[in-house]
Amino acid sequence: MRKIEHLLASVVASGVLLLGRTALADTATGREPDAHPHYFFEAEPHALVGLFEPRAFGVGFRGTFILSDSGFIRSVNDTVGLGVGIDWTHDTTWVPIVLQWNFWVSQHWSVFAEPGVAMRWRDQFDTLNADPTLYGGARWQFAPGVALTMRIGYPAFALGFSFLL
Repeated sequence: MRKIEHLLASVVASGVLLLGRTALADTATGREPDAHPHYFFEAEPHALVGLFEPRAFGVGFRGTFILSDSGFIRSVNDTVGLGVGIDWTHDTTWVPIVLQWNFWVSQHWSVFAEPGVAMRWRDQFDTLNADPTLYGGARWQFAPGVALTMRIGYPAFALGFSFLL
């Protein structure tokens, strides 16, 4: 009985090794200027959670227009865009306007910082404030022109999909 178990284990292990695919590592592109997807507009629908006031769930959309495909630092793989959008929870609406600075660290990953300002309306648009905003985020491009995007900062956490057009 032991011989059959060893034979079966050997056959399964051999099959796994022979049929298994080679692992592919992501290629670092952070020091290769211009080694990023080229697009003029990023459309990003997302879900969000208000982190400070109020702590509520909502939805939103961010659209970012690329201003510079070569970014601020010529020796790294960065881009700069102007983002505008709308975020909505049950009693608050934000209209953020941000400067998005992207760093493309690999073929599939990028990180970004977004300083800006957001117009905030509360309670049926009765109260209007201008709030400073600051976000940081990351993108995982899992298909050509499509990425999963996460953003965290003031005033919310957002998770959505980016379509690089």
